[in-house]
Amino acid sequence: MYLLFDIGGTKMRLAVSVDGKTLHNIQIVPTPDSFDQGINTFKTIASQLNHPGDLQAIIGGVAGVFDSSKSFLTIAPHMADWTSKPLKQVLSDAFNVPVYLENDAALAALGEANFGAGMGYKIVAFLTISTGVGGARIIDGKLDVNSHGFEPGHQIITFGGNVCPGCTSLGHLEAYISGTAIEHTYHVKPDQIQDSAIWEGVARWLAVGLNNVTVFWSPNIIVLGGSTMKSIPLERVRFYLKETLNIFASPPTVVLGKLADQAGLYGGLAYLNQIG
Repeated sequence: MYLLFDIGGTKMRLAVSVDGKTLHNIQIVPTPDSFDQGINTFKTIASQLNHPGDLQAIIGGVAGVFDSSKSFLTIAPHMADWTSKPLKQVLSDAFNVPVYLENDAALAALGEANFGAGMGYKIVAFLTISTGVGGARIIDGKLDVNSHGFEPGHQIITFGGNVCPGCTSLGHLEAYISGTAIEHTYHVKPDQIQDSAIWEGVARWLAVGLNNVTVFWSPNIIVLGGSTMKSIPLERVRFYLKETLNIFASPPTVVLGKLADQAGLYGGLAYLNQIG
């Protein structure tokens, strides 16, 4: 039995897989701000999902940038108290099994590439637009090699500009399209905004970001996930990307993800199968 998890800035998801191919007993709870409280919540849910002695490994994603050994978060913009805490060691000691950690958006990218909207494509670019903006490039179903991970949400799309809610730098894509940034700007949750003009502007900013993703990553397909994408008009994103991207004959296919909130958990399955 394998324990899979996805810890984002807003929600924590856990599930088990008996066969390494399917998910069972998915549990979703709010992500605690405190690392210690988060670990206690994790242990409580895990004990309800697993039979003692049956667990073989733990695989999961966390919102933030990991150190080179993938043992702890060096930067976690939306989970400040989780930074520099010995996450891998704590989980390994608690469950006495191998623990594999990765950025949450990278695992979601793996999930969509292997089980979702990116299946069948050689080069998949994935962006999740939610509390923050993350993503990764997948080649032949595997996470592309990298030195520090992927952070497409922190690409600069305008000099100066709005303050990024994740890192406080200026002009980042995340400062214009993330759920946190939108709520900060309009003082209401994104899913409560009905003004189409606002979403038209967000779609245009997203297209600028996708232009950059395309010229650097050259994907066959771009898959978009995350809760905020439920409000951003996809057809307008495609329109503005086609209008913006002039260096290539045509833009890549742009689609919504198919796995929704379970993308990271499915990414854990893909990761498990690749290391197994």
